[in-house]
Amino acid sequence: MPRISGRQKNRNNVPFKDIEEFYRRTVFIPYLDDLLCSLKQRFLSHKDTIKSLQYVLPSLTVDKPFSCLKPAVQFYEDDLPGYQDIIEAEFKLWQSKWKTVGPKFRPLNAIETLTNCDSNMFPNMYQLLKLISVLPVSTATAERSFSSLRRLKTYLRNSTTESRLVRLALLSIHRDIDISDDQILDKFANSGKARRLKLSL
Repeated sequence: MPRISGRQKNRNNVPFKDIEEFYRRTVFIPYLDDLLCSLKQRFLSHKDTIKSLQYVLPSLTVDKPFSCLKPAVQFYEDDLPGYQDIIEAEFKLWQSKWKTVGPKFRPLNAIETLTNCDSNMFPNMYQLLKLISVLPVSTATAERSFSSLRRLKTYLRNSTTESRLVRLALLSIHRDIDISDDQILDKFANSGKARRLKLSL
């Protein structure tokens, strides 16, 4: 236990009863305080921007004014092809498009909406949808791919080439897509590489 001196120069002289309380007050609580301040500074400053970006989604955009989307437009104005008044007019067209579609048939997430968005008709909405699609809070696809890579590239498969690893990862991530054995054999047989094994079709 550190001694209590009358005048301490290097650290605060905090009152304590035992060693655990001393380190809790001098190390643990200041560390937690610094961590919380860093998290607030990192995420809370962008909270309004990310919150306003969700109003591009058809399920939320129908009954909202352009002022809800405006913080995101101002933040990403360098990435958008149009000016603010053009974006506002495009937003009204975007709203009128989804008002004609029933609530059950409107896409609920950014990736589904991106496939239903015409990039020539709505270039700014398309760009905003691309931005919301790559935000980590909106999709777990990146985390899923890293988990798959961790399972695939083991110690025994360390010498696997990058192209083979990418193909294995795609098969692992998109396992819901049905591929028949005949398709795989046809692709393998017609790849054009010289192999020792003769395949007869």
